[in-house]
Amino acid sequence: MDQPFEPQDDGTRRYRVEVSPGLELCVTEWGVRDGVPVLILHGGSHDASHWADVCRRLPTELRCLVPDQRGHGASDRAPDGDYSCEAQVADVVALLDALEVERCAVVGHSMGGLNALHFAGRFPERVTALALVDVGTETRESGLAAIRRSRERGARVPSSDPSSEPPADPSSAPSTEPPPAPAAPLPAPAGPPFDVRLLDFVPTFGGSAEERRQLLRESAAPLLVMRGAKSKINSAESAARTAEIGNGEVATIPNAGHNVSLHNPAAVAAELQRFLLPVLVDTAGRDKGG
Repeated sequence: MDQPFEPQDDGTRRYRVEVSPGLELCVTEWGVRDGVPVLILHGGSHDASHWADVCRRLPTELRCLVPDQRGHGASDRAPDGDYSCEAQVADVVALLDALEVERCAVVGHSMGGLNALHFAGRFPERVTALALVDVGTETRESGLAAIRRSRERGARVPSSDPSSEPPADPSSAPSTEPPPAPAAPLPAPAGPPFDVRLLDFVPTFGGSAEERRQLLRESAAPLLVMRGAKSKINSAESAARTAEIGNGEVATIPNAGHNVSLHNPAAVAAELQRFLLPVLVDTAGRDKGG
């Protein structure tokens, strides 16, 4: 289905898709419209702009679909306050159906990574490749403690401008690479950049470690587990165990904590390109009967 879109000065396309009654997602696209689809799901309190520097570095043959997930960025807030993983996965299904995308690669960071894992485990026939970014089948206790402290202090409203947002992981350091020319900023939504009711779902989001492991076993897609070298959320040992379950590989991003797409976008793009292109070129050939 063709979506009415608004061309942006930076070459992206933006449009809205209704995924359930009373709830529309704002979607930003990079790459050519007939390219190989790659769905990118951002982390909690983030939006599509947090992946702009990565997407601009990927080959234009990849059609990067980056929705602001429900309650984030320019997308609608959930009328019933439901920010469960199940509700967000249902949004993914509805979005891809509306765009007539039968199969795609899925990249997910943090909260978005758990959504990606659940989608890949429940709908393996629709996922050509899976990249879990600083998230896996386990969550480091220090990361959970940081989340609990944040909840006790109350919701902190982050900046909608990712360049001014301090890293969520205090041990992380920004990339030493000179920053590229900034992309045209996406219009900031009215009010907070995410619905703070999301925080009510954090303690149990994505299910138990065993549930995550089972979902990964049920996913047949090639797997990349990417982690920030200084992350307090996803340890090297946990990433290795996640990759082993899914017969995948681990990529460690230097000079990065949990928010790897902000801290070192060049390295993230390079790893995604290395991982995705062979898989997606092969998939595109098989889909066309080649």
